[in-house]
Formats: sequence, C-alpha cells, structure tokens
Amino acid sequence: DFGFLLGIFLTYTVFGTLDYSGIFQQIPAHMNDQILPFSAFHSQTSASVITVIALLLFVGAVGKSAQIPLHPWLPDAMEGPTPISALIHAATMVTAGIFMIARLSPIYNASHTALLVVGWTGAVTAFVAATIALTQRDIKKIVAYSTMSQLGYMVMACGVGAYGAGIFHLLTHGFFKALLFLAAGSVIHSLGGEQDIFRMGGLSKYMKLTFVTMLLGSLALSGIPPFAGYYSKDLILTEAFKDGSLGHVFWAIGVTTAILTAFYTFRLIFMVFTGKENFSHDGHHGHAPHESPLVMTIPLMVLAVGAVFAGWAGEHYDIIGYLSQSMTVPHFSGSPAIPDDSLKLISVIAAVVGIATAFLFYGRPSSIPLALSRTFRPLFELSQNKWYFDEIYDAVFTRPMIFLSFILWREVDKGVIDMVVNGVASSCQSMGASLRRLQTGQLQNYALVMALGLFGMVSIFLFMK
Repeated sequence: DFGFLLGIFLTYTVFGTLDYSGIFQQIPAHMNDQILPFSAFHSQTSASVITVIALLLFVGAVGKSAQIPLHPWLPDAMEGPTPISALIHAATMVTAGIFMIARLSPIYNASHTALLVVGWTGAVTAFVAATIALTQRDIKKIVAYSTMSQLGYMVMACGVGAYGAGIFHLLTHGFFKALLFLAAGSVIHSLGGEQDIFRMGGLSKYMKLTFVTMLLGSLALSGIPPFAGYYSKDLILTEAFKDGSLGHVFWAIGVTTAILTAFYTFRLIFMVFTGKENFSHDGHHGHAPHESPLVMTIPLMVLAVGAVFAGWAGEHYDIIGYLSQSMTVPHFSGSPAIPDDSLKLISVIAAVVGIATAFLFYGRPSSIPLALSRTFRPLFELSQNKWYFDEIYDAVFTRPMIFLSFILWREVDKGVIDMVVNGVASSCQSMGASLRRLQTGQLQNYALVMALGLFGMVSIFLFMK
C-alpha cells in the first residue's frame, strides 16, 4: 500500500490529475521524462518517470494479488470461514491487483522495463506456488496456493501485453475457484472440521454431488477442454509464446506450471475421494460422512455450470475485444479468441501428463511418493516448508523488529519516558512533603515565614527600582 500510494502521488505530480483519460492522453508527452530516485543518496542515476510510476503502482498489485514476495498472507487467510475464503479468492481482494494493471495498461505499455518486471513476477509466482501446493496436506491451503499460482498466470499475461487474456482468466477462474473452495468446505463439514487430506479418502460414495462438482472444478483448473480454465489459460500461454524469445521462456514456465497444477489438483481429488478411508466413521459427530445440505450443495451446482461453460465465451464471442473496450485500452494486444492448434495441444498434453502422474502416485496404492520424498529430501522439504519464506521473513523482519521493540521499550519507554513521568511525580511529591513541613501549627513559625516573604518582596522591589 505504501508503494501504491507513492505511485499515486507521483502520478498526480507528473500528470496533474488522477483521471484515467487525462493520464493516458499525456503519456506520450512524458515518455522521455527522467527522475532521480536516489538523489537523496547523492546518486545521479536516472530512471524513466513512467517506469517508476508503473513499478510503484505494481508494488500495490503484488501485495493485493499475493505475488512473490508479498504472498504469505494469502494461505494464512485460510483460517477464516470457507465461504469468505471462496469470496476473497474468486472475486474480491486478490483480483484487485490484476484489474489495476489491466486498467492502467497504457502506462505499462509505455515502459518495457515495467512489463519485464510484471512478467517475471507473474511467471515466478505461478511456478513457485505450484511447487508449494505439491506437498501440502491442508485441503484449503492446496486450493489457496492454486489461487496464488493462477494469479501468477494473470500477472504474466499482463507482462506480455495480453491484458484481455489476463482479465478473461480472472473471470473464468472466479467460477471454478469459488467452486473448489466451497466443495472443500463441504468436505470439511462432512468430516467435522478435518482439513488434512491424509485423513480422508473414499468420500466419493458418501458425497457424490460434492465429488462430481469438485471434479468439474478440478478439470477446469487443470485446463482440460471444454472446461472454462482451458480457454483462458491456453490463451495466456499462446500470447506469451507470441511475445518473442523471452515470451518463449514465460510459455515454458507456464506449461511446466500447468503440469504441476494438474498433478496437485488431482492429488487432492484422489486422496480425498478415492482409495482407503483414513477417517474415523463416528469420530466427530457420531455418524459417518454424509452429503452436505442443499444450502451448501446448490451453490456448488450453480458454480459448476460456470466452471464448465464460462470459457466458451472466449471461443464464440469476441470477449477479448469487448474487454479491451471496457478497459479503454488504446493499444491493446490483439489476441485471437482461439489459440493455435499446436500450442493448444501442448497445453492439453501437459494437463493430461499431470493428471496421469497424479493417478500413478495417488490413484492407487503406491510407494512412489514416499520413495521420491526420501530420494529428493531437500526438494521435498523446500516445497513442504513453502520455500522457507515464513522462516526468512521471521529471521529478517520479525525477530529484528521484536528485538528493536524490546530495546526501545527498555531504553526509551522505561528508561526515558517512564523516568520523566515518574520523576515529575516524585518531584511534586517531594515538594509537597517539604511544603507540608512548614505547616507546623506554631504561630511564631508562620510569623517568621511571613517576615521572610515580606523581606524578599521588599528586596526585589528595591532591586528593580
């Protein structure tokens, strides 16, 4: 938020307005303007003012849309109620950063450096979040890291100029991500609050509707045709591939992430709904798992329709052109509604490979996951510990801040402030005690004090005269 505010202040300083149309009209006139961001350190290093504005605003998007390195809040937010998680991840806060970048696309198009930073941030976030989701045990955290990964796809799309593709994926993602979260909530409700997928299994025969709807959402997330995620994610990958040599790198990262996405998504499906029952039948509420009530399953069915059909708009309608007009982007990246067949096929193959691998590992009894976790122990622990971001932030920020707070409390709060406050009180107390000793009740003492006071006043009067 601090970076975002600085970006807003600098925008107003340069353009004299915060109105979108006014800013966009003035961009060509400020293309060559330079700023000295480090002049306070006596550095003459200059930077494009447009680039600085774009990067400062992007800091806000990184925080709001949970991009690396400002992402740890997103999985931690899973402690709240599941419907709130679904709302946050599908339609509200995390989408704000993506929309902001797309809405301000003329600013980003004017800065190649800013686009590079945006593209790399999205690509790295998509990949890292997918690798973290591979080994998580909490059903909601798996879905949460999938959100972070898909947001990375959207940011990467903006980084290659495919803003419409990013917004289109944001639209389709909202359907199947809300579906997956609410379906996860249905499972948790059925098991009395259990969220560990290793303590589930075989739930498909108890929760057929939840299973079918969550399967549809998983297919959409994995990018299997004809589900919603297939159209929007493939559109992003196609646009990345067309963006030149660096775009090919983004495309390769995106395809690799697609394999991981399909794998961890169907790892969840197989471990929760198939195989051995690892839960206690009567351990929670005195009854076996059961399907959730209609108040919970009707939203699943409604969202499942969107997860299946929302992507068709990208094929049968010029939704990309519509989105570009609604964002009033003057030089929008022209994206075809249907990706090239070859690129489309590669993306589908990647998803199928991920699903097949998940079935090989978790769809039937297998010792492969355990063997791999032991063979590649450092990589397994890296993923399981979320790339140690929490530990790094704890060591770099939290502990030093706690130590600094302790020093300030001991030396300043207690050593200075308390001493001043208590010293004033003690001084008043001592003065009061001294004055109280004058109240002896003996008239000769009072007469002496009055005489001394009168002598003092006369002396002052004579001295001043």
